[in-house]
Formats: sequence, C-alpha cells, structure tokens
Amino acid sequence: MSLAERRIFNSASVSPDQCVFCRIIARKLSGYIVYEDDEYIAFLDIAPFSAGHTLVCPKRHGETVWDMDLKEIGGLFIIASRISEAIVSVVGADGFRFVQNNGEAANQVVAHVHVHVIPVMLADKGRLMDRKKLSPEEMKRISDQIRDRINAIEKEKAKNH
Repeated sequence: MSLAERRIFNSASVSPDQCVFCRIIARKLSGYIVYEDDEYIAFLDIAPFSAGHTLVCPKRHGETVWDMDLKEIGGLFIIASRISEAIVSVVGADGFRFVQNNGEAANQVVAHVHVHVIPVMLADKGRLMDRKKLSPEEMKRISDQIRDRINAIEKEKAKNH
C-alpha cells in the first residue's frame, strides 16, 4: 500500500464547517489570536501545557501534513518558528517545543493540521507536562503581549534589512 493509498485514522474527523479551528478562523468561535496572515493563523491553546502554549495552523482545512503540499508545510513551520521567539520572550521561557501530531494514535485531538509551540522552563526539564487552566483575563493578557511582541520583532527585523 502506497502512502497515497493510506489514511491515518482520526475519529475526530469532521467537515470544515464543523471543525473547531475552521470555526475560529471564520470567527464563528472566539480564540486568543496572536498572529494571522492570508494563509496561517496562531492562537493560544485553551488547555495549555504552559502559559503561552500556542497553536499554529493553516487556514485551509486539512487533517494531517499529508493533506498539505511542501510549500504549505514549510510555511507552517516558518510561522511557528517566527512566533516562537515572541512566545519565549513574553513568558520568560528557557526553551520551547514544536509538537505536530497526525492521527488519533499520535494524540491529535482536533482533526485540522496544527503545530503546538510550547514554551518550557529549565526547571521543568524531564517532567511530564499536565494541561493547565488559565483564566480568560490571563489568556487575554498573554495573547496581547505575544501579539505585541511579534509586531515589535517584525518591525525590528524590517528596520535591519
């Protein structure tokens, strides 16, 4: 069986009009958006592993990276990389993780391609991460700070080039 013939099992499969991420993109659901352009969007995870945990996803619906072309996959990770600097700066993290799950067996919960950008502290090295519950006020404060920091970094880079 070729890769093209294989399908990754995902019980969370839904149509784009029912997809929670597509609904955030369409503004039918609210989200703490930190970045958006024509092709990608990034917003805080509502059940984060750490403060600043952000999800980056393409606006075009697809369940796994197999539903994307190479340019889209590259763009997704470029955006994740760009915003990771702002996230680490805002929350004072010592490092960060990119996590990208494909299919239920890989713990993909929402059947829409996304990359988790998870800031981590050195003190948490080697520890299992538990989901946290942050207040709406804290989520708004963090998302505003990350968005402001992304804009400042972009302006600084534009000025230096």
